[in-house]
Amino acid sequence: MLQQTQVVTVVPYFEKFIGRFPSVEILAAAPLDDVLLHWAGLGYYSRARNIHKAAQMIVTAGGFPTDREGWLEIPGVGNYTAGAILSISQDRPEAILDGNVERVLSRVRRVNRLQGDSAYKQRLWRLSRAVVERAHRKKIKPSVINQALMELGAMVCTPKSPKCEVCPVRDACRAYQAGVVDQYPPKKAGKKWINVQEELHCVLDEQGRVLLRKRAKGEWRAGLWDLLENAKLTSGLVKIATVESKHIVTRHKIARTTQVWKMPRSGGRESARLLKVAENTAAQSDLIWIPLDEKTPSVALGSALKKTLQLVRERLES
Repeated sequence: MLQQTQVVTVVPYFEKFIGRFPSVEILAAAPLDDVLLHWAGLGYYSRARNIHKAAQMIVTAGGFPTDREGWLEIPGVGNYTAGAILSISQDRPEAILDGNVERVLSRVRRVNRLQGDSAYKQRLWRLSRAVVERAHRKKIKPSVINQALMELGAMVCTPKSPKCEVCPVRDACRAYQAGVVDQYPPKKAGKKWINVQEELHCVLDEQGRVLLRKRAKGEWRAGLWDLLENAKLTSGLVKIATVESKHIVTRHKIARTTQVWKMPRSGGRESARLLKVAENTAAQSDLIWIPLDEKTPSVALGSALKKTLQLVRERLES
């Protein structure tokens, strides 16, 4: 959950998630839809799918992996996560490299990106490995040294206004000695944004419900529920509003244009026919009606959809 997400945001989601899935066995047995529901709002939903599949693999194997190679076979686990799990939970002398550790090591040794990002990362990994192995030889637990490195970066060697005057490794820090702490870590190349335009349709029935479609496997945000992307059910409906919203997801800048439609007034033969068609369609596994003003959704809704539905509610109220 902490991948690409701040602690203050994660805490309530973590508590809710652990409350529902207190063990790896319970998580493995749960439907994916339930896992996505308890993850909804955190974004990066591949993490939820990975942790669900990981739990199933662990239960099938009869226990957690005990070495780096085993952890790297688990979906969603990379070098950093594998090193963190092994060093903190099993006191194995395994290296870690998150943003905090990168900042500490790049400043202490003045590591540049002159040979490209790959060579830069490789050198930092070598330094991290050397630190934990040396500490291990001196009888310092890997769980202690690795968490100390992370805390040093989070509390002292901060991105802005680092507290060099109280830093315990100040005398060994090359960036500090040269007076160039603010130049490390060296800046990355500017992020290249991908612009995405989404055209959606919000269909409302006479009971104030909205029709949602479950995104299929292989689609972006698979497993989440969203508005219709085509106008199959809008023929004969009444257009009442257009809602514009913008969202940022990783490298994507998403602009959503949502056309809001409603059923014709009750009493007409056409209204009854359209309502019956919509309800019959919604009975399929990939469509569902939910109240537009539902406070606690019973299905997984992403933050983009939640924002869109809020804008629709505000438009209707005004």
